[in-house]
Amino acid sequence: MFEQHNLDQLAMPSSLLSTYIHRNLGARIGQSTVFSQKVHTVDPSQPEAVTILQHADAGKVFYRRIQGGQIYHFDIFHQCGPVDHRKIAKIVSKAIELFNFHQSMRSGIFFQNKTGIVKPDCFDVQTSTGGGRITGSLEYGKKLSLRRAHENHVHLAGMLPTESLACAFYIVQAVESIIMDSGLELRANETLQHVETHGGGGADLSPYSDQSDSFLQEKNIEQDSFAVKRQQFMQDATELAEEMDSAKDVYDTLSAIEQDDSKRFNSICTTPGETERICQSLSGMGIISMKGDKPVLTEYGRELKTFLSQRLPDVESYIRRMYRLFKPYDARFGRTKANLAPGDGGAGRRILCAENVHGEVSLPETIQAAACRLAANPGGVLRIGQEDIRRSSRRTTCNAEICVLIDASASMAGQRMSAAKYLVRHLLLSTPDRVSVILFQEDKATVQVPFTRDYVTLQQSLKEITAVGSTPLGLGIKTCVSYLEEARPKQPLILLVTDGVPTFADVTKDPVLDALNAAKKIKEKGYGFTCIGLRPHRDYLNKLAETAGGSVYMLEELEKQALVRTAWQQQCIRH
Repeated sequence: MFEQHNLDQLAMPSSLLSTYIHRNLGARIGQSTVFSQKVHTVDPSQPEAVTILQHADAGKVFYRRIQGGQIYHFDIFHQCGPVDHRKIAKIVSKAIELFNFHQSMRSGIFFQNKTGIVKPDCFDVQTSTGGGRITGSLEYGKKLSLRRAHENHVHLAGMLPTESLACAFYIVQAVESIIMDSGLELRANETLQHVETHGGGGADLSPYSDQSDSFLQEKNIEQDSFAVKRQQFMQDATELAEEMDSAKDVYDTLSAIEQDDSKRFNSICTTPGETERICQSLSGMGIISMKGDKPVLTEYGRELKTFLSQRLPDVESYIRRMYRLFKPYDARFGRTKANLAPGDGGAGRRILCAENVHGEVSLPETIQAAACRLAANPGGVLRIGQEDIRRSSRRTTCNAEICVLIDASASMAGQRMSAAKYLVRHLLLSTPDRVSVILFQEDKATVQVPFTRDYVTLQQSLKEITAVGSTPLGLGIKTCVSYLEEARPKQPLILLVTDGVPTFADVTKDPVLDALNAAKKIKEKGYGFTCIGLRPHRDYLNKLAETAGGSVYMLEELEKQALVRTAWQQQCIRH
Protein backbone atom coordinates (compact mmCIF):
# COMPACT_ATOMS: atom_id res chain seq x y z
CA MET A 1 0.00 0.00 0.00
CA PHE A 2 1.06 3.59 -0.56
CA GLU A 3 2.62 5.66 2.21
CA GLN A 4 1.68 9.29 2.83
CA HIS A 5 4.73 10.65 1.00
CA ASN A 6 3.62 8.75 -2.15
CA LEU A 7 0.71 11.16 -2.54
CA ASP A 8 3.09 13.99 -3.47
CA GLN A 9 4.85 11.70 -5.94
CA LEU A 10 1.50 11.00 -7.60
CA ALA A 11 0.87 14.67 -8.35
CA MET A 12 2.38 14.55 -11.83
CA PRO A 13 0.81 11.19 -12.91
CA SER A 14 -2.55 12.43 -11.59
CA SER A 15 -2.22 15.64 -13.58
CA LEU A 16 -1.42 13.63 -16.71
CA LEU A 17 -4.42 11.39 -16.05
CA SER A 18 -6.64 14.46 -15.72
CA THR A 19 -5.37 15.77 -19.06
CA TYR A 20 -6.30 12.52 -20.83
CA ILE A 21 -9.76 12.54 -19.26
CA HIS A 22 -10.40 16.15 -20.31
CA ARG A 23 -9.37 15.28 -23.86
CA ASN A 24 -12.02 12.55 -23.91
CA LEU A 25 -9.35 9.83 -23.90
CA GLY A 26 -8.57 6.80 -21.84
CA ALA A 27 -5.24 5.96 -20.25
CA ARG A 28 -3.31 3.01 -18.92
CA ILE A 29 -2.39 2.81 -15.26
CA GLY A 30 0.59 0.49 -15.15
CA GLN A 31 0.37 -2.32 -17.69
CA SER A 32 -2.85 -4.00 -16.57
CA THR A 33 -5.42 -1.22 -16.14
CA VAL A 34 -7.47 0.83 -18.56
CA PHE A 35 -8.99 3.95 -17.00
CA SER A 36 -11.45 6.36 -18.57
CA GLN A 37 -15.00 7.70 -18.40
CA LYS A 38 -16.02 5.61 -21.40
CA VAL A 39 -17.07 2.07 -22.25
CA HIS A 40 -14.21 -0.34 -23.03
CA THR A 41 -14.38 -3.35 -25.33
CA VAL A 42 -11.95 -6.12 -26.25
CA ASP A 43 -11.90 -8.10 -29.51
CA PRO A 44 -11.21 -11.78 -28.65
CA SER A 45 -9.00 -12.00 -31.73
CA GLN A 46 -6.81 -9.15 -30.35
CA PRO A 47 -6.90 -9.59 -26.57
CA GLU A 48 -3.86 -7.38 -26.12
CA ALA A 49 -5.71 -4.34 -27.54
CA VAL A 50 -8.47 -2.49 -25.68
CA THR A 51 -10.92 -0.27 -27.55
CA ILE A 52 -12.30 2.85 -25.87
CA LEU A 53 -15.65 3.97 -27.28
CA GLN A 54 -15.30 7.75 -27.00
CA HIS A 55 -18.98 8.52 -27.49
CA ALA A 56 -20.21 5.82 -25.11
CA ASP A 57 -20.12 7.52 -21.70
CA ALA A 58 -19.82 4.94 -18.92
CA GLY A 59 -22.33 6.71 -16.69
CA LYS A 60 -24.93 7.02 -19.43
CA VAL A 61 -24.51 3.45 -20.69
CA PHE A 62 -24.12 1.58 -17.39
CA TYR A 63 -26.32 3.71 -15.13
CA ARG A 64 -28.70 5.65 -17.42
CA ARG A 65 -27.29 8.92 -16.14
CA ILE A 66 -28.44 12.04 -17.99
CA GLN A 67 -25.20 13.99 -17.60
CA GLY A 68 -21.94 12.49 -18.84
CA GLY A 69 -18.45 12.75 -17.40
CA GLN A 70 -19.43 11.70 -13.86
CA ILE A 71 -18.42 8.03 -13.70
CA TYR A 72 -14.87 6.68 -13.92
CA HIS A 73 -14.42 3.21 -15.38
CA PHE A 74 -11.56 0.85 -14.41
CA ASP A 75 -10.82 -2.46 -16.15
CA ILE A 76 -7.92 -4.34 -14.53
CA PHE A 77 -6.96 -7.23 -16.83
CA HIS A 78 -5.55 -10.55 -15.72
CA GLN A 79 -5.06 -14.18 -16.71
CA CYS A 80 -8.44 -15.94 -17.05
CA GLY A 81 -9.58 -17.22 -13.70
CA PRO A 82 -11.78 -16.42 -10.68
CA VAL A 83 -11.09 -13.35 -8.56
CA ASP A 84 -13.23 -13.08 -5.43
CA HIS A 85 -15.32 -9.92 -5.78
CA ARG A 86 -15.76 -9.75 -1.99
CA LYS A 87 -12.00 -9.53 -1.50
CA ILE A 88 -11.81 -6.87 -4.20
CA ALA A 89 -14.58 -4.86 -2.53
CA LYS A 90 -12.87 -5.04 0.84
CA ILE A 91 -9.43 -4.03 -0.43
CA VAL A 92 -10.84 -1.18 -2.54
CA SER A 93 -12.70 0.16 0.51
CA LYS A 94 -9.44 0.07 2.48
CA ALA A 95 -7.54 1.76 -0.35
CA ILE A 96 -10.10 4.58 -0.47
CA GLU A 97 -9.98 4.95 3.31
CA LEU A 98 -6.17 5.15 3.19
CA PHE A 99 -6.25 7.74 0.40
CA ASN A 100 -8.75 9.89 2.31
CA PHE A 101 -6.54 9.73 5.38
CA HIS A 102 -3.40 10.70 3.45
CA GLN A 103 -5.29 13.47 1.67
CA SER A 104 -6.55 14.91 4.96
CA MET A 105 -3.10 14.69 6.57
CA ARG A 106 -1.46 16.48 3.64
CA SER A 107 -4.01 19.30 3.54
CA GLY A 108 -4.49 19.47 7.29
CA ILE A 109 -8.29 19.47 6.99
CA PHE A 110 -8.83 16.26 8.99
CA PHE A 111 -12.19 15.75 7.27
CA GLN A 112 -13.75 18.97 8.54
CA ASN A 113 -14.02 20.03 4.91
CA LYS A 114 -15.60 17.25 2.86
CA THR A 115 -14.20 18.57 -0.44
CA GLY A 116 -12.15 15.94 -2.24
CA ILE A 117 -13.26 13.04 -0.04
CA VAL A 118 -13.78 9.80 -2.00
CA LYS A 119 -16.88 7.82 -0.97
CA PRO A 120 -16.69 3.99 -1.01
CA ASP A 121 -20.50 3.92 -1.32
CA CYS A 122 -20.06 5.35 -4.82
CA PHE A 123 -18.06 2.41 -6.20
CA ASP A 124 -19.25 -0.82 -7.83
CA VAL A 125 -17.32 -3.99 -8.60
CA GLN A 126 -17.84 -6.96 -10.93
CA THR A 127 -15.70 -10.05 -11.41
CA SER A 128 -16.38 -13.60 -12.57
CA THR A 129 -17.66 -14.46 -9.09
CA GLY A 130 -20.23 -11.67 -8.70
CA GLY A 131 -20.50 -7.99 -7.92
CA GLY A 132 -22.45 -5.04 -6.61
CA ARG A 133 -21.78 -1.90 -4.59
CA ILE A 134 -18.56 -2.43 -2.65
CA THR A 135 -20.23 -1.40 0.61
CA GLY A 136 -23.41 -3.38 -0.12
CA SER A 137 -24.47 -7.01 0.10
CA LEU A 138 -22.33 -8.08 -2.89
CA GLU A 139 -25.05 -10.57 -3.80
CA TYR A 140 -25.55 -9.13 -7.29
CA GLY A 141 -23.92 -9.68 -10.66
CA LYS A 142 -24.63 -13.43 -10.57
CA LYS A 143 -25.99 -13.77 -14.12
CA LEU A 144 -23.89 -16.32 -16.00
CA SER A 145 -23.25 -14.15 -19.06
CA LEU A 146 -22.14 -11.27 -16.82
CA ARG A 147 -19.72 -13.44 -14.85
CA ARG A 148 -18.28 -15.01 -18.00
CA ALA A 149 -17.74 -11.55 -19.49
CA HIS A 150 -15.46 -10.77 -16.53
CA GLU A 151 -13.33 -13.91 -16.47
CA ASN A 152 -10.28 -11.94 -17.63
CA HIS A 153 -10.68 -8.63 -15.82
CA VAL A 154 -11.93 -6.86 -12.71
CA HIS A 155 -14.44 -4.11 -13.48
CA LEU A 156 -14.81 -1.10 -11.23
CA ALA A 157 -16.95 1.99 -11.71
CA GLY A 158 -17.15 4.92 -9.36
CA MET A 159 -17.21 8.63 -8.71
CA LEU A 160 -13.97 10.51 -8.03
CA PRO A 161 -13.69 14.23 -7.27
CA THR A 162 -11.50 15.88 -9.89
CA GLU A 163 -8.92 16.82 -7.25
CA SER A 164 -8.75 13.20 -6.03
CA LEU A 165 -7.73 11.34 -9.19
CA ALA A 166 -4.65 10.12 -7.33
CA CYS A 167 -6.99 7.72 -5.55
CA ALA A 168 -7.15 5.72 -8.80
CA PHE A 169 -3.54 4.66 -8.26
CA TYR A 170 -4.32 3.48 -4.71
CA ILE A 171 -7.26 1.47 -6.03
CA VAL A 172 -5.35 -0.16 -8.88
CA GLN A 173 -2.44 -1.17 -6.67
CA ALA A 174 -4.85 -2.73 -4.17
CA VAL A 175 -6.77 -4.69 -6.83
CA GLU A 176 -3.57 -5.95 -8.47
CA SER A 177 -2.44 -7.34 -5.11
CA ILE A 178 -5.64 -9.40 -4.78
CA ILE A 179 -5.34 -10.69 -8.36
CA MET A 180 -1.78 -11.87 -7.76
CA ASP A 181 -2.74 -13.37 -4.38
CA SER A 182 -5.34 -15.37 -6.34
CA GLY A 183 -2.51 -17.04 -8.26
CA LEU A 184 -3.29 -15.19 -11.49
CA GLU A 185 -0.91 -13.15 -13.61
CA LEU A 186 -1.63 -9.55 -14.57
CA ARG A 187 -2.19 -9.08 -18.29
CA ALA A 188 -0.45 -6.27 -20.13
CA ASN A 189 -2.44 -4.14 -22.56
CA GLU A 190 -0.16 -3.32 -25.44
CA THR A 191 -2.38 -0.78 -27.19
CA LEU A 192 -5.39 1.44 -26.57
CA GLN A 193 -7.62 2.16 -29.55
CA HIS A 194 -9.92 5.19 -29.40
CA VAL A 195 -12.99 4.88 -31.61
CA GLU A 196 -15.42 7.75 -32.21
CA THR A 197 -18.47 5.60 -32.81
CA HIS A 198 -21.89 6.83 -31.73
CA GLY A 199 -24.57 4.87 -29.89
CA GLY A 200 -22.19 2.61 -28.00
CA GLY A 201 -20.24 1.66 -31.11
CA GLY A 202 -22.56 -1.20 -31.92
CA ALA A 203 -21.10 -3.14 -28.99
CA ASP A 204 -23.41 -5.78 -27.53
CA LEU A 205 -23.71 -4.86 -23.85
CA SER A 206 -26.60 -7.24 -23.07
CA PRO A 207 -24.34 -9.68 -21.15
CA TYR A 208 -23.58 -6.79 -18.77
CA SER A 209 -27.19 -6.11 -17.78
CA ASP A 210 -28.34 -7.34 -14.38
CA GLN A 211 -29.96 -6.14 -11.18
CA SER A 212 -27.75 -4.10 -8.87
CA ASP A 213 -27.73 -2.22 -5.57
CA SER A 214 -25.55 0.52 -7.06
CA PHE A 215 -25.82 4.08 -5.77
CA LEU A 216 -24.61 5.26 -9.18
CA GLN A 217 -27.89 4.41 -10.89
CA GLU A 218 -29.72 7.61 -11.70
CA LYS A 219 -33.39 7.61 -10.69
CA ASN A 220 -35.18 8.76 -13.86
CA ILE A 221 -38.63 8.63 -12.31
CA GLU A 222 -40.32 10.49 -15.15
CA GLN A 223 -39.07 7.98 -17.73
CA ASP A 224 -39.60 4.75 -15.78
CA SER A 225 -42.79 2.71 -15.96
CA PHE A 226 -44.74 2.14 -12.76
CA ALA A 227 -43.54 -1.49 -12.58
CA VAL A 228 -39.89 -0.37 -12.79
CA LYS A 229 -40.42 2.38 -10.21
CA ARG A 230 -42.26 0.01 -7.87
CA GLN A 231 -39.39 -2.50 -7.94
CA GLN A 232 -36.88 0.30 -7.32
CA PHE A 233 -38.96 1.60 -4.40
CA MET A 234 -39.20 -1.90 -2.92
CA GLN A 235 -35.47 -2.53 -3.30
CA ASP A 236 -34.44 0.79 -1.74
CA ALA A 237 -36.97 0.48 1.09
CA THR A 238 -35.71 -3.04 1.89
CA GLU A 239 -32.09 -1.93 2.08
CA LEU A 240 -32.93 1.08 4.23
CA ALA A 241 -35.17 -0.98 6.52
CA GLU A 242 -32.19 -3.20 7.34
CA GLU A 243 -30.38 -0.11 8.62
CA MET A 244 -33.37 1.54 10.35
CA ASP A 245 -35.18 -1.65 11.57
CA SER A 246 -38.43 -1.31 9.58
CA ALA A 247 -40.13 0.28 6.58
CA LYS A 248 -42.15 2.40 9.04
CA ASP A 249 -38.88 3.85 10.35
CA VAL A 250 -37.83 4.63 6.77
CA TYR A 251 -41.10 6.48 6.21
CA ASP A 252 -40.76 8.37 9.51
CA THR A 253 -37.21 9.38 8.58
CA LEU A 254 -38.23 10.70 5.16
CA SER A 255 -41.17 12.56 6.74
CA ALA A 256 -38.87 14.18 9.32
CA ILE A 257 -36.51 15.30 6.55
CA GLU A 258 -39.35 16.69 4.43
CA GLN A 259 -40.75 18.63 7.40
CA ASP A 260 -37.27 19.82 8.42
CA ASP A 261 -37.89 18.28 11.85
CA SER A 262 -34.32 17.77 13.07
CA LYS A 263 -35.44 16.76 16.56
CA ARG A 264 -37.56 13.93 15.21
CA PHE A 265 -34.84 12.89 12.76
CA ASN A 266 -32.23 12.74 15.53
CA SER A 267 -34.58 10.67 17.71
CA ILE A 268 -34.65 8.04 14.95
CA CYS A 269 -30.88 8.18 14.43
CA THR A 270 -29.76 7.74 18.03
CA THR A 271 -26.07 8.69 17.57
CA PRO A 272 -24.17 11.21 15.39
CA GLY A 273 -22.39 8.30 13.71
CA GLU A 274 -25.69 6.66 12.81
CA THR A 275 -27.06 9.96 11.49
CA GLU A 276 -24.07 10.35 9.18
CA ARG A 277 -24.28 6.73 8.03
CA ILE A 278 -27.98 6.98 7.19
CA CYS A 279 -27.50 10.31 5.41
CA GLN A 280 -24.74 8.75 3.31
CA SER A 281 -27.05 5.86 2.34
CA LEU A 282 -29.94 8.18 1.51
CA SER A 283 -27.68 10.46 -0.50
CA GLY A 284 -26.09 7.55 -2.36
CA MET A 285 -29.53 6.25 -3.33
CA GLY A 286 -30.53 9.65 -4.68
CA ILE A 287 -33.21 10.04 -1.99
CA ILE A 288 -31.75 13.18 -0.44
CA SER A 289 -29.29 15.89 -1.41
CA MET A 290 -27.23 17.79 1.14
CA LYS A 291 -27.61 21.55 1.36
CA GLY A 292 -24.65 22.23 3.60
CA ASP A 293 -25.31 20.00 6.64
CA LYS A 294 -29.05 19.86 5.99
CA PRO A 295 -30.63 16.88 4.18
CA VAL A 296 -33.36 17.70 1.63
CA LEU A 297 -35.57 15.19 -0.18
CA THR A 298 -35.01 14.88 -3.92
CA GLU A 299 -37.90 14.36 -6.31
CA TYR A 300 -37.24 10.63 -6.14
CA GLY A 301 -37.17 10.84 -2.34
CA ARG A 302 -40.58 12.51 -2.29
CA GLU A 303 -42.01 9.83 -4.59
CA LEU A 304 -40.56 7.10 -2.37
CA LYS A 305 -42.13 8.68 0.71
CA THR A 306 -45.51 8.87 -1.05
CA PHE A 307 -45.19 5.24 -2.13
CA LEU A 308 -44.42 4.16 1.46
CA SER A 309 -47.39 6.10 2.82
CA GLN A 310 -49.71 4.32 0.40
CA ARG A 311 -48.17 0.83 0.33
CA LEU A 312 -46.54 0.37 3.74
CA PRO A 313 -48.15 -3.07 4.46
CA ASP A 314 -47.11 -4.29 1.00
CA VAL A 315 -43.55 -3.10 1.59
CA GLU A 316 -43.36 -4.79 5.00
CA SER A 317 -44.66 -8.01 3.43
CA TYR A 318 -42.07 -7.77 0.65
CA ILE A 319 -39.27 -7.27 3.20
CA ARG A 320 -40.37 -10.33 5.19
CA ARG A 321 -40.40 -12.35 1.98
CA MET A 322 -36.83 -11.24 1.23
CA TYR A 323 -35.76 -12.49 4.67
CA ARG A 324 -37.35 -15.87 3.95
CA LEU A 325 -35.85 -16.20 0.50
CA PHE A 326 -32.27 -15.50 1.54
CA LYS A 327 -30.83 -18.96 2.17
CA PRO A 328 -27.35 -20.19 1.29
CA TYR A 329 -27.02 -23.27 -0.87
CA ASP A 330 -27.33 -26.65 0.83
CA ALA A 331 -27.16 -30.06 -0.85
CA ARG A 332 -30.62 -30.94 0.44
CA PHE A 333 -32.38 -27.85 -0.96
CA GLY A 334 -34.67 -28.67 -3.86
CA ARG A 335 -34.99 -32.38 -3.01
CA THR A 336 -38.40 -33.79 -2.21
CA LYS A 337 -39.02 -35.18 1.23
CA ALA A 338 -39.94 -38.56 -0.26
CA ASN A 339 -36.54 -38.86 -1.92
CA LEU A 340 -34.43 -38.09 1.14
CA ALA A 341 -32.02 -40.92 1.83
CA PRO A 342 -32.38 -42.74 5.16
CA GLY A 343 -29.29 -41.05 6.54
CA ASP A 344 -30.32 -37.54 5.51
CA GLY A 345 -31.47 -34.99 8.04
CA GLY A 346 -34.88 -33.39 7.92
CA ALA A 347 -38.42 -34.58 8.19
CA GLY A 348 -40.10 -36.56 5.43
CA ARG A 349 -41.29 -39.91 4.11
CA ARG A 350 -38.94 -42.85 3.62
CA ILE A 351 -39.87 -45.65 1.20
CA LEU A 352 -38.76 -49.00 2.59
CA CYS A 353 -38.95 -52.63 1.47
CA ALA A 354 -41.61 -54.80 3.10
CA GLU A 355 -39.43 -57.18 5.03
CA ASN A 356 -39.62 -56.57 8.78
CA VAL A 357 -41.13 -53.12 8.14
CA HIS A 358 -44.40 -51.72 9.43
CA GLY A 359 -46.26 -48.77 7.95
CA GLU A 360 -48.72 -47.74 5.26
CA VAL A 361 -48.43 -49.35 1.82
CA SER A 362 -47.06 -46.83 -0.67
CA LEU A 363 -49.00 -47.68 -3.84
CA PRO A 364 -46.98 -45.75 -6.50
CA GLU A 365 -43.66 -47.22 -5.36
CA THR A 366 -45.20 -50.70 -5.05
CA ILE A 367 -46.51 -50.64 -8.65
CA GLN A 368 -43.17 -49.28 -9.84
CA ALA A 369 -41.33 -52.20 -8.17
CA ALA A 370 -43.66 -54.73 -9.80
CA ALA A 371 -43.21 -53.08 -13.22
CA CYS A 372 -39.42 -53.17 -12.86
CA ARG A 373 -39.58 -56.88 -12.03
CA LEU A 374 -41.76 -57.54 -15.10
CA ALA A 375 -39.40 -55.55 -17.33
CA ALA A 376 -36.52 -57.72 -16.17
CA ASN A 377 -38.51 -60.90 -17.09
CA PRO A 378 -40.69 -59.94 -20.11
CA GLY A 379 -43.60 -62.04 -21.33
CA GLY A 380 -45.53 -62.27 -18.10
CA VAL A 381 -48.46 -60.37 -16.59
CA LEU A 382 -48.12 -57.46 -14.22
CA ARG A 383 -48.88 -58.86 -10.79
CA ILE A 384 -47.93 -57.44 -7.45
CA GLY A 385 -46.10 -59.94 -5.28
CA GLN A 386 -45.00 -59.80 -1.68
CA GLU A 387 -41.52 -58.82 -2.77
CA ASP A 388 -42.92 -55.71 -4.50
CA ILE A 389 -44.64 -54.26 -1.47
CA ARG A 390 -43.22 -50.91 -0.41
CA ARG A 391 -44.25 -49.20 2.78
CA SER A 392 -43.70 -45.63 3.91
CA SER A 393 -42.21 -44.66 7.22
CA ARG A 394 -42.74 -41.11 8.47
CA ARG A 395 -39.63 -39.52 9.90
CA THR A 396 -39.69 -36.36 11.96
CA THR A 397 -37.10 -34.16 13.61
CA CYS A 398 -37.52 -31.96 16.63
CA ASN A 399 -37.18 -28.27 15.89
CA ALA A 400 -34.32 -26.51 17.58
CA GLU A 401 -35.06 -23.49 19.74
CA ILE A 402 -32.46 -20.85 19.12
CA CYS A 403 -31.25 -18.40 21.73
CA VAL A 404 -29.22 -15.68 20.02
CA LEU A 405 -26.77 -14.20 22.51
CA ILE A 406 -25.71 -10.82 21.14
CA ASP A 407 -22.77 -8.68 22.16
CA ALA A 408 -24.34 -5.18 22.33
CA SER A 409 -21.20 -3.34 23.41
CA ALA A 410 -20.18 -0.05 21.78
CA SER A 411 -17.94 -1.72 19.18
CA MET A 412 -21.00 -3.49 17.74
CA ALA A 413 -22.71 -0.19 16.79
CA GLY A 414 -23.59 0.37 13.14
CA GLN A 415 -23.34 -2.35 10.53
CA ARG A 416 -22.42 -5.12 12.96
CA MET A 417 -25.54 -4.65 15.05
CA SER A 418 -27.63 -4.32 11.89
CA ALA A 419 -26.20 -7.67 10.73
CA ALA A 420 -26.99 -9.33 14.08
CA LYS A 421 -30.59 -8.08 13.93
CA TYR A 422 -30.86 -9.28 10.33
CA LEU A 423 -29.78 -12.76 11.44
CA VAL A 424 -32.44 -12.88 14.17
CA ARG A 425 -35.23 -11.83 11.79
CA HIS A 426 -34.03 -14.27 9.17
CA LEU A 427 -34.00 -17.21 11.61
CA LEU A 428 -37.54 -16.46 12.76
CA LEU A 429 -38.95 -16.08 9.25
CA SER A 430 -37.07 -18.87 7.45
CA THR A 431 -37.10 -21.69 10.03
CA PRO A 432 -39.85 -23.36 12.09
CA ASP A 433 -37.84 -22.67 15.25
CA ARG A 434 -38.71 -20.41 18.15
CA VAL A 435 -36.16 -17.68 18.65
CA SER A 436 -35.09 -15.67 21.68
CA VAL A 437 -32.56 -12.85 22.07
CA ILE A 438 -30.34 -12.07 25.04
CA LEU A 439 -28.12 -8.98 25.12
CA PHE A 440 -25.03 -8.25 27.16
CA GLN A 441 -23.53 -4.76 27.44
CA GLU A 442 -21.96 -2.45 30.02
CA ASP A 443 -22.52 -4.21 33.37
CA LYS A 444 -25.73 -6.10 32.60
CA ALA A 445 -27.34 -8.84 30.53
CA THR A 446 -31.05 -8.93 29.67
CA VAL A 447 -33.57 -11.21 27.98
CA GLN A 448 -34.53 -8.83 25.20
CA VAL A 449 -36.87 -11.27 23.41
CA PRO A 450 -38.27 -14.38 25.17
CA PHE A 451 -38.79 -17.44 22.94
CA THR A 452 -41.34 -16.50 20.30
CA ARG A 453 -42.66 -17.13 16.80
CA ASP A 454 -44.30 -13.68 16.70
CA TYR A 455 -42.53 -11.43 14.19
CA VAL A 456 -44.22 -8.24 15.40
CA THR A 457 -43.08 -8.84 18.99
CA LEU A 458 -39.56 -9.62 17.81
CA GLN A 459 -39.41 -6.56 15.56
CA GLN A 460 -40.50 -4.17 18.29
CA SER A 461 -37.93 -5.54 20.74
CA LEU A 462 -35.09 -5.39 18.22
CA LYS A 463 -35.83 -1.71 17.55
CA GLU A 464 -35.06 -0.95 21.19
CA ILE A 465 -31.48 -2.26 21.00
CA THR A 466 -28.67 0.30 21.14
CA ALA A 467 -25.01 -0.74 21.24
CA VAL A 468 -23.14 0.90 24.16
CA GLY A 469 -20.56 0.19 26.83
CA SER A 470 -18.22 -2.70 27.57
CA THR A 471 -18.45 -6.47 26.99
CA PRO A 472 -19.66 -8.55 30.01
CA LEU A 473 -19.58 -11.88 28.15
CA GLY A 474 -19.48 -13.99 31.32
CA LEU A 475 -22.61 -12.29 32.64
CA GLY A 476 -24.29 -12.79 29.26
CA ILE A 477 -23.60 -16.53 29.27
CA LYS A 478 -24.81 -16.90 32.88
CA THR A 479 -28.03 -15.03 32.09
CA CYS A 480 -28.54 -17.17 29.00
CA VAL A 481 -28.09 -20.45 30.90
CA SER A 482 -30.42 -19.29 33.69
CA TYR A 483 -33.09 -18.34 31.15
CA LEU A 484 -32.84 -21.71 29.38
CA GLU A 485 -33.16 -23.52 32.70
CA GLU A 486 -36.34 -21.57 33.37
CA ALA A 487 -37.83 -21.78 29.85
CA ARG A 488 -36.92 -25.47 29.32
CA PRO A 489 -36.86 -25.36 25.51
CA LYS A 490 -36.44 -28.46 23.33
CA GLN A 491 -32.99 -28.91 21.80
CA PRO A 492 -31.77 -25.39 22.65
CA LEU A 493 -28.99 -23.89 20.60
CA ILE A 494 -27.08 -20.90 21.95
CA LEU A 495 -25.80 -18.78 19.06
CA LEU A 496 -23.24 -16.25 20.34
CA VAL A 497 -22.48 -13.26 18.08
CA THR A 498 -19.56 -11.12 19.28
CA ASP A 499 -16.86 -8.90 17.80
CA GLY A 500 -14.42 -8.99 20.69
CA VAL A 501 -13.35 -10.54 23.97
CA PRO A 502 -14.76 -9.91 27.47
CA THR A 503 -13.88 -6.56 29.03
CA PHE A 504 -16.09 -6.57 32.14
CA ALA A 505 -15.83 -8.99 35.09
CA ASP A 506 -18.74 -9.69 37.41
CA VAL A 507 -17.32 -12.45 39.68
CA THR A 508 -13.53 -12.36 39.62
CA LYS A 509 -11.31 -9.53 38.48
CA ASP A 510 -10.64 -11.39 35.24
CA PRO A 511 -13.42 -10.99 32.60
CA VAL A 512 -11.85 -13.69 30.40
CA LEU A 513 -11.87 -16.23 33.24
CA ASP A 514 -15.46 -15.30 34.15
CA ALA A 515 -16.64 -16.12 30.64
CA LEU A 516 -14.79 -19.45 30.55
CA ASN A 517 -16.21 -20.46 33.93
CA ALA A 518 -19.72 -19.57 32.77
CA ALA A 519 -19.23 -21.57 29.56
CA LYS A 520 -18.64 -24.76 31.56
CA LYS A 521 -22.30 -24.69 32.58
CA ILE A 522 -23.36 -24.88 28.90
CA LYS A 523 -21.50 -28.16 28.50
CA GLU A 524 -22.85 -29.53 31.78
CA LYS A 525 -26.42 -28.82 30.66
CA GLY A 526 -25.86 -30.32 27.23
CA TYR A 527 -27.00 -27.21 25.40
CA GLY A 528 -25.89 -26.67 21.82
CA PHE A 529 -23.41 -23.83 21.46
CA THR A 530 -22.00 -21.99 18.47
CA CYS A 531 -19.82 -18.90 18.62
CA ILE A 532 -19.50 -16.52 15.66
CA GLY A 533 -16.64 -14.07 16.08
CA LEU A 534 -13.82 -12.21 14.36
CA ARG A 535 -10.53 -13.78 13.34
CA PRO A 536 -8.27 -11.59 15.52
CA HIS A 537 -9.87 -13.21 18.58
CA ARG A 538 -9.59 -16.77 17.26
CA ASP A 539 -7.51 -18.24 20.09
CA TYR A 540 -9.78 -17.09 22.91
CA LEU A 541 -13.05 -17.93 21.15
CA ASN A 542 -11.74 -21.40 20.25
CA LYS A 543 -11.04 -21.97 23.93
CA LEU A 544 -14.49 -20.65 24.87
CA ALA A 545 -16.23 -22.96 22.39
CA GLU A 546 -14.18 -25.94 23.56
CA THR A 547 -15.09 -25.21 27.18
CA ALA A 548 -18.79 -24.98 26.24
CA GLY A 549 -18.62 -28.18 24.19
CA GLY A 550 -19.60 -26.34 21.03
CA SER A 551 -18.21 -25.00 17.79
CA VAL A 552 -16.74 -21.72 16.60
CA TYR A 553 -16.81 -19.89 13.27
CA MET A 554 -14.32 -17.12 12.55
CA LEU A 555 -15.26 -14.35 10.11
CA GLU A 556 -13.39 -11.43 8.61
CA GLU A 557 -16.35 -9.19 9.49
CA LEU A 558 -19.81 -9.59 11.01
CA GLU A 559 -21.78 -9.11 7.80
CA LYS A 560 -25.35 -10.30 7.36
CA GLN A 561 -24.58 -12.77 4.56
CA ALA A 562 -21.73 -14.34 6.50
CA LEU A 563 -23.83 -14.61 9.67
CA VAL A 564 -26.74 -16.25 7.85
CA ARG A 565 -24.47 -18.74 6.05
CA THR A 566 -22.81 -19.69 9.31
CA ALA A 567 -26.13 -20.14 11.09
CA TRP A 568 -27.47 -22.35 8.29
CA GLN A 569 -24.31 -24.40 8.26
CA GLN A 570 -24.75 -25.04 11.96
CA GLN A 571 -28.46 -25.83 11.52
CA CYS A 572 -27.69 -28.40 8.81
CA ILE A 573 -25.15 -30.08 11.07
CA ARG A 574 -27.65 -30.26 13.95
CA HIS A 575 -30.54 -31.49 11.79
